[in-house]
Amino acid sequence: MESLHKKLAQYRDKDIYPFHMPGHKRQLDGAYKIDITEIGGFDNLNNPSGIIRDLNLEIGKMYDSKKSYLIVNGSTCGNLSAISAVADAGDYIIISRNCHKSVYNAAFLRKLHVDYIMPEMYNDTLIGEVTIDFIREAVERLEKSSIKPKAVVITSPTYEGVVSDIPAISMYLHSKEIALIVDSAHGAHFHFHEAFPRDYLELIDICIMSAHKTLPVLNQAALVHVNSTLVDSENVKRYISMYQTSSPSYVIMDSMSYAIELLTENNLYEMYVKCLYDFYEDVSKLHALSVEPVSNNRDISKIVIYTNGYLKGEELCQILRSKYHLELEMCNKEYALAMTSCMDTEDGLRRLTDALTEIDGELDTFANKRKNHIRFLRDHTKKLELYEVSNNYEELPYEKCEGKVLAETIIAYPPGIPLIVSGEVIEKEDIDYIRENYNNIEGMRDGKLRITL
Repeated sequence: MESLHKKLAQYRDKDIYPFHMPGHKRQLDGAYKIDITEIGGFDNLNNPSGIIRDLNLEIGKMYDSKKSYLIVNGSTCGNLSAISAVADAGDYIIISRNCHKSVYNAAFLRKLHVDYIMPEMYNDTLIGEVTIDFIREAVERLEKSSIKPKAVVITSPTYEGVVSDIPAISMYLHSKEIALIVDSAHGAHFHFHEAFPRDYLELIDICIMSAHKTLPVLNQAALVHVNSTLVDSENVKRYISMYQTSSPSYVIMDSMSYAIELLTENNLYEMYVKCLYDFYEDVSKLHALSVEPVSNNRDISKIVIYTNGYLKGEELCQILRSKYHLELEMCNKEYALAMTSCMDTEDGLRRLTDALTEIDGELDTFANKRKNHIRFLRDHTKKLELYEVSNNYEELPYEKCEGKVLAETIIAYPPGIPLIVSGEVIEKEDIDYIRENYNNIEGMRDGKLRITL
């Protein structure tokens, strides 16, 4: 098969003048030269029959997936499409409470009844796995009311790399003919080295991956894999074409095509994994700071650095940024997260090791530790389904909202997980968390929350 990457490169060098979109007319340098529209010979992402169809087939072959689709609107588009493909208005689904905001948006758009389950906590700090026991309890609770959920939606791995027991969950749900949808936005790299957890794609009805998060691919490139007898892959494709832009970026698609060449023709992971193991060995000697160690149920590419009360995570990030010129993925009160990929260098990881070692040596391990921050992921009382919340609302200062029913989902970002979902009752702990993390909260209006009337 001719690759899209090579064909775009050949087209770039031809003497063809564009009387078509986009408006830059390929007159600028760099990526502009391959930024085209659906012209002759370059297929149509939303209805592929040629070179993009072949690209999807290559992706499916690389992942051993029955059906795979490249999308350019990120995992958000994939989550919306997956849920829409399995559930109609009035249906019930079960959602793990740590799912991305796009999962809740899908439930709202499709007017679904939602039953929430809580994940466990990992190491008393990180959001952990969704257990088979919690899923079984939720399914049996609905069955007592003669309700059969259409799907269970979970996030695995989590933002920090914790994975759930996909084989056990899949076996149970499929015995009930309930679809399993897994938001694996952070797990696109699992397939390429045994040092990472298995992705178990063959056991998942619909799996969504943000290729751009952990593979050498441009932002917004994502993948949807369908390996199911319960879900019609053509229905998934139909909804992808609804939610995805009708003007897809060939620059993004080119990056995915090129990534396939990189991943299949080069051994990018052996040296990378070795560097990761060396890093974990070196940082095991820290005294005040600590790094979540290597384990079987967590992705080692996500480096979780605990400040253990000696610093705030935000302070650690600021030090690493200003003094060492190292920019981390995210931070909160208790830890910071460094994301790595097969494109990381030995020098880059060594710089992080040296910086953490130096910072650690300057911390006073005899100083009073600071109080841990408030846990944001908790059970809430649900008064209304997402789609039942009306547009009649008032705005109140968040400090005065305890006991009120929220009219707009409030999200802790990163990682994009709801603190409180629209239709739930606001509690004192929510107000305390907002106060403590004011600058990382989405959904407020100048310090005010929308409250249902």
